[in-house]
Amino acid sequence: MRKGFIFNYNKCVKCLACSAACILENGWTVHPRNIYSYNSEADLLIPVINLSLACNHCESAVCMKGCPVSAYSREPETGAVLLDDTKCIGCKYCQWNCPYDAPKYDTVSGTMAKCNFCYNGLIEGLQPACSSACPTGALSYGLLSEQYLSNSFSWFPDKSIRPAIEFTAKPVNAPLKIIPENNFSEKVIEPAKKQKNISLEISLIIFSFLSTISVAEILTSFIKGEFPDKKIFLPVLLTAGLVSFFHLGRKLRSWRSVINVKGSPLSREITAFIVYSVISLLTVFFLIPGLLIASAIAGLFFMLMIDSVYFFADRRKKVIIHSGQTFISALLIGSFLSGSALPFTFIALIKITLSVYYLSSSKLHGTNFSLRFTRIAFLIVSGASMISHISYNDNLIVLLFLAGELFDRIIFYIDFNPPDINRLIDEQQNIQRYEKKRG
Repeated sequence: MRKGFIFNYNKCVKCLACSAACILENGWTVHPRNIYSYNSEADLLIPVINLSLACNHCESAVCMKGCPVSAYSREPETGAVLLDDTKCIGCKYCQWNCPYDAPKYDTVSGTMAKCNFCYNGLIEGLQPACSSACPTGALSYGLLSEQYLSNSFSWFPDKSIRPAIEFTAKPVNAPLKIIPENNFSEKVIEPAKKQKNISLEISLIIFSFLSTISVAEILTSFIKGEFPDKKIFLPVLLTAGLVSFFHLGRKLRSWRSVINVKGSPLSREITAFIVYSVISLLTVFFLIPGLLIASAIAGLFFMLMIDSVYFFADRRKKVIIHSGQTFISALLIGSFLSGSALPFTFIALIKITLSVYYLSSSKLHGTNFSLRFTRIAFLIVSGASMISHISYNDNLIVLLFLAGELFDRIIFYIDFNPPDINRLIDEQQNIQRYEKKRG
């Protein structure tokens, strides 16, 4: 039978002994174990729950699948998912993919770090340091029951990857009523605003946007039957490649990023960028028509690989289409720059529809409404100019159009929220407050 962490949250008093023991045992410079507080303000409408979580050493570990350098491995005897920091490049992709916020970025080493199950001690028959230090018996390690996920919270993220943790207390739906509720003044409690999980990293925005521009230039040249202008194309492509290194904690290890092409979407994206760059550079320098076709195909494939990086991290059942995705943006920019009115109109309508949808959602939640509105306005103005041929060749119109596409890419990162326990706890406790108050 499978072993893992066993946690009784009715016994947890948030003394942080488990976290301290974890750090002392392994000499971490980060905090691999998180202690979450559900209802930390002790609102009488909902229960107070403390939840101690580290790496759950999932059966289908997405950190290991997505790692571009294959820095993760599974220890066969204990089932522990281990991270080799001598291979890690600090790309943080495992942090995106993990719904339990287990991998932590170490700013000192420039690599990731996470719970290793204290696997050496487990092999010798010892308990992990965290469970050994728990004074109340809330956290322990042992055999998991056959239905070990049945007692987990309904909002507990991504149970499909089978995390090795069992909750032995049944989820509490009603709070303890110690003080009469009518002793408190009435107040309207609204559901929580959606929080952003992924930070807006400038290097990723610049890399993905410039990559999209370069592919659009190739598509424009192909449509027009000419070759890209070296003076424009080369700086755009080379800058995109250079900026991509700034996202990494260990830049000199970046060569390892193509190792896990079979399993990692990020590794496939990087490989696709290299292949596309080589073909497009050969096209620009040798002016061979066949290479122009090949570079256009490679460029579109590269755009799909960029988008797949985010689809993998999202993992929602429905594929969410966003107007800021690189593939659709490359097609739109290419049709705009080439003056192809019909495909431009079709793609622009799709983009405007998606943008209006997210705009209406953001209006309800108050998130970046002005930026979204400006983006739509820029596309409509520049698109109308392109279709009507009024001031279409003006540099101002082109800059206006590209600025709108840049805003769209920034909005994409704002809206990108893969499953994350921090956000889900905040959302769930506020929804529960709202429902208890309304009920």
